[in-house]
Amino acid sequence: MSRLTASALAACLTLWFGLADAWLGTARSADPKFGVIRAPSLEQAKQQTFETLNALRADASVLQKVEPLWNPADDRSLLDRVAESFSTADPRVAELFSAVRSPSSPGTVPEFLKDPGLPVFFRANVGLAYARHLVNRRVNEEALEILRSVRPEQVVDPAAYYFYKAVAENRLLLKEEGLQSLERLLNTVADVPERYKVMADLMRREMQNWKDKDLGYVARRMEEVEGRLENARGGPKTQAKQKEIIDLLDKQIEELESQCQAMAAGSGGTNRSSSPLPDSRIMGGAGPGNVDKKKLLKTLEVWGKLPEKEKVKALEAIKRDLPPYYQEAIEGYLKELARGAQK
Repeated sequence: MSRLTASALAACLTLWFGLADAWLGTARSADPKFGVIRAPSLEQAKQQTFETLNALRADASVLQKVEPLWNPADDRSLLDRVAESFSTADPRVAELFSAVRSPSSPGTVPEFLKDPGLPVFFRANVGLAYARHLVNRRVNEEALEILRSVRPEQVVDPAAYYFYKAVAENRLLLKEEGLQSLERLLNTVADVPERYKVMADLMRREMQNWKDKDLGYVARRMEEVEGRLENARGGPKTQAKQKEIIDLLDKQIEELESQCQAMAAGSGGTNRSSSPLPDSRIMGGAGPGNVDKKKLLKTLEVWGKLPEKEKVKALEAIKRDLPPYYQEAIEGYLKELARGAQK
């Protein structure tokens, strides 16, 4: 009986391990973490496009117009060829790409991209091309929504998929997701264009050094809000983000003021020191040129009414702890605040 039990157990274990190995084999072939994703060739992409057009019941005249888009001598990317092919065949796609180029376009996710009745190749590649436009316009939330509904194996340009996904995640301050997308771009996609590699490496280095709620975080939030204002998104969500920025700046200013007071107390109320002050700290004292930054940034009305010289002084005081990369974000954000205060 014990031998039978042992034999039965051994058989069960063999079966279990066999099933587990088969399952892992399937997972490895489907999950990009276990293999390299390659873009299709020109001929493969063309074949998939025309098969999809036939599934969409495109007539012969449309197919005739699409054919020249696949001239091998043309230097357009595969994604551009596919997007233009579907734009030629489907008025909804043509209207979508035309509208997204306009600054007044709301940049919403069209319903037809969510339609499971449409071919996956159509939805995935139109979605990627549209998301690329949205990211370039800094409409990042909608772009990320689209890209999350697409898999890199479904598109003709997996490098563009991961790159634009990482850019959107970077701008939305989604650190872990962004680093994962960059990792996939650099390590699981074949033949990544050099421009993507360079930018991905820069983004990765930057994101790895992010710190929560510091001045760099504030600057990134400013850039995000600036993008929303550029796209006429000044509603409650943007206003909440603006309030977060002001609150964080107030907190940073309070901390700097506390540091200055502590330094002044430690030096007997003077600004003299036996050693140079580190660049990352602001000297205390009430000499000429000091600006009450808290009052300047507390409300939009105050900022809008400040003389130009005072604005420059305030900007310099705020930017002193920030790297040059963030200076344009701060200046652009405060210009938007000034315009908002004048309305």
